[in-house]
Amino acid sequence: MARVIDVSSKLGEYMLKGWVLTDRPCPRGCNVPLMRSPSGTTPVVQFCANCDGGPSSVSSRSTRPYVDRTSPSSPSIAPSTHYSRASTPPTEVSSALSSPTFAPPLDTAESLRRRQQSDAASAEIGKRLLKGWAMLADECPNPGCYGIPLVRPPKPDGGKDPRKECVACGTVYVDERDASGWERLVPLEASSASHQGPSSNSTPSGESSGEPLKPQDKGKSVAHDEIPDVPRLSLPPIDGENAHSTMPSPEVRPYETAAKASTAADGYSSLQAPVGALEKALLALCERLVRLSSLPDMLDPASIAQTADAISRVIQALTQVKQLQAATSGLPSHS
Repeated sequence: MARVIDVSSKLGEYMLKGWVLTDRPCPRGCNVPLMRSPSGTTPVVQFCANCDGGPSSVSSRSTRPYVDRTSPSSPSIAPSTHYSRASTPPTEVSSALSSPTFAPPLDTAESLRRRQQSDAASAEIGKRLLKGWAMLADECPNPGCYGIPLVRPPKPDGGKDPRKECVACGTVYVDERDASGWERLVPLEASSASHQGPSSNSTPSGESSGEPLKPQDKGKSVAHDEIPDVPRLSLPPIDGENAHSTMPSPEVRPYETAAKASTAADGYSSLQAPVGALEKALLALCERLVRLSSLPDMLDPASIAQTADAISRVIQALTQVKQLQAATSGLPSHS
């Protein structure tokens, strides 16, 4: 058993050095395959790892290949003697690795935060799905939420609730169509403020509370409601001889002029909410683009392209709203 182990280790040692293990057994009857010198070396030497021990102990006769006496019909000379051809040089065995060891990239603080956020969001989404919530294809537009899908609460009547919530930041979004016809996600508070702002100012405060109207409380509806109330104003009695001098001319209408000025100011102020929302959206998109571009090892070209396209659309919408605001108020636009 010890002899077989020694022969096997010796065969492996010489194979690592480039020697070739042939298919010819030793002609001396030990049945150990012969070893041949590396390709491209001359003279060609063959030896038996069991009988010869090594190539150095082989005599000059060993430079000729062994004759396979078991098959007299086969050629007496090995084909490699006459048909040897140039080949690659023997491989040098080195203890060093041929290629550098693959090392995974180090976890940064941002990648760890995203991983923790994704795990927490997955657990929360699973809980809500069990309660009947629906997971949507929309992702949270908040730059601090990386790829977090929105979820929709269930409705008792089976319809679709317009609210979409992010389980990571807790923001509730709704779909809103802009002037260009594009749908975008906006926070529920901003959407309700933009829709309720003009309507809340449409009720005349003088009729509901009896207090005098303030300039900032006037809206479009208030200005139109005050014009019919002008004839009901009580004027002090005047003398007949001074009637023609004190009565204003019919062409001068101070209340109508004030109403027009109030309407222009109201149009300017009513557009402030969408301008502010668009500016906030533009700032958030720019921060997201900077965040996506600041990680070279985690670049996502698709997300960068979508963010750049969204920035272009927001800039276009902001320019149009500011032009409309300038046209309403008569002031130059600051786009």
